[in-house]
Amino acid sequence: MTEEFQPLSSKPEILGKKILDRALGRNKDYGGILTEITGAPGSSKTSVLLSISKHTIIKHPKEKIFWREQTDAPLQIFKLGEDYCNFLVKDSSGLVFRDRDKHLAPIDLHPIYFHDYDDLFQKAKAGKANVVFFDDTYDWMEFITYLRNVGEWVNVFIDEMADICPAVNAGKLFRRIRDFSGTMGAVRRCMMNVFYNSQTVQDIDWKIRKKVMLKIFLPGAIADKYSRITQLAIDNLARDPVHGNEAFLDLGGEFGKVRFTDIYKPVEGRHIEGHYTIVRGDDSDEK
Repeated sequence: MTEEFQPLSSKPEILGKKILDRALGRNKDYGGILTEITGAPGSSKTSVLLSISKHTIIKHPKEKIFWREQTDAPLQIFKLGEDYCNFLVKDSSGLVFRDRDKHLAPIDLHPIYFHDYDDLFQKAKAGKANVVFFDDTYDWMEFITYLRNVGEWVNVFIDEMADICPAVNAGKLFRRIRDFSGTMGAVRRCMMNVFYNSQTVQDIDWKIRKKVMLKIFLPGAIADKYSRITQLAIDNLARDPVHGNEAFLDLGGEFGKVRFTDIYKPVEGRHIEGHYTIVRGDDSDEK
């Protein structure tokens, strides 16, 4: 455990520590974990991803971390600290970085360009948050599938999973998500941890959600009908902008509570976004 996570002494908080230790630990017999983080806007979903990322960098510096950002919105990864960041861009993506503080003027973040998944994995740096931009965001499904076979512990953090596996889909995208759900179901058997967040879980394809092992409910989350954690309990979670928000954790029917105390705030002067200059088609339109 690190200072970002401070469970107290009640039974739910003792169990919360046990569950979080499982999620953050490394046990080849137990395997990896697939974690879903939900909550209302402003409930610190991204801060939880950042906290777990920082914990991984500090405690497991030889491991590689792959981080997914939204485009056309300020990059959240700067809150972690630029010393921890490594930007990797697909060479055919046409992605550029723009500075919102300078009327969206282009800015050079000195990204590393890669050609394919092998090239990306080799160029990614251990002990860093490797922020990856593909040709399109759906490529994350194939890349995570690729990571199943690298033979070492890897970690994937997805900010807004609904962008990758939307609940409404058809055609080629439907088939991609269907195949990807098999990968997500196999996370436990691989040395791979996948953490994702979403504001509205109803926006994520059900085939992905049913593979989730650990559910983290932040204030404003909607109760899951398959969880023993009630909506009333979630509604009573404490919000504290100084000491951090409380959260319930549910792992296989065992549940507890923790408080995520590390609050990541926007970095002044770093309102930078990734922007695609090449318009691409929509997989869901393909039959």
